[in-house]
Amino acid sequence: MGTTAGTLLVTHLRAQVAALAAAESDVVAGGPEGVHDARVAIRRVRAALSEMPRLVDDDEVGDLPERLRGLGRVLGEPRDLEVLLARIDAAGDDAVRRRAHATLDARLDRARADAVAHLGTPEHARLRADLRALVAHPPLTRRTRRRWDAELPRGTRRAARRVDRRVRDAARADVGDLDDALHRVRRAARRARYAAEIVARGSGEVAREAVASARRFEHVQEVLGRQHDGVVLRQALAPLRAAAAEAGEDPAPYDDLAQTDLDRATLSLAALVLSP
Repeated sequence: MGTTAGTLLVTHLRAQVAALAAAESDVVAGGPEGVHDARVAIRRVRAALSEMPRLVDDDEVGDLPERLRGLGRVLGEPRDLEVLLARIDAAGDDAVRRRAHATLDARLDRARADAVAHLGTPEHARLRADLRALVAHPPLTRRTRRRWDAELPRGTRRAARRVDRRVRDAARADVGDLDDALHRVRRAARRARYAAEIVARGSGEVAREAVASARRFEHVQEVLGRQHDGVVLRQALAPLRAAAAEAGEDPAPYDDLAQTDLDRATLSLAALVLSP
């Protein structure tokens, strides 16, 4: 019969649960990529449970996806601040950098400490135990006994259709709603990428097509990720600019940084739209 859908799905889940455990250890140790790696592993586990319809027993899985989402939110604040400060460090002038770090460094330290503290709670210990149980005794349905290349691509096609719907929604969005609409496109592309990565664990033409799909969705995700990071940057610059002006400092560097970032985001979006 060959490799089943269940075999590839469980292999993928086990790899991501192991990656999450390693990333959490890195978070506790203060590693530079721990938070990012943990969030990626969380999203991949969630995608494996949600993007392959009717392959896992939802009743057995229970609230595990929502608890993983909650963990992602805990890790989200330090990661967002890390990205924000990195963008300012790379593009801002000295005055902007000094004020940004004076304002945000303490907040970042608290967010990191909160994340580490959460990883030591009984609540998180239960989540870790449930994840280990998930991959030790996966609640698979009868559909997972089918060949992987007959069953798993259903999930990737479903995820790709969602991306198409989000793109159409964004094309119809009002200017004031466009940033939110593009953010929804990015999230849909990310889920489609992670679904394709499961299929890419197979072999042959179906797997090669999945690899290509994952790369395309990753490109969309990265471009729109830069656009979203730019939105966050411009929002963060506004109070920093106001504080600088109140202190008698020149607000022009804040305006220049915001405009430069907007120009880059516009060029990235144009390249994405015009790419074949």
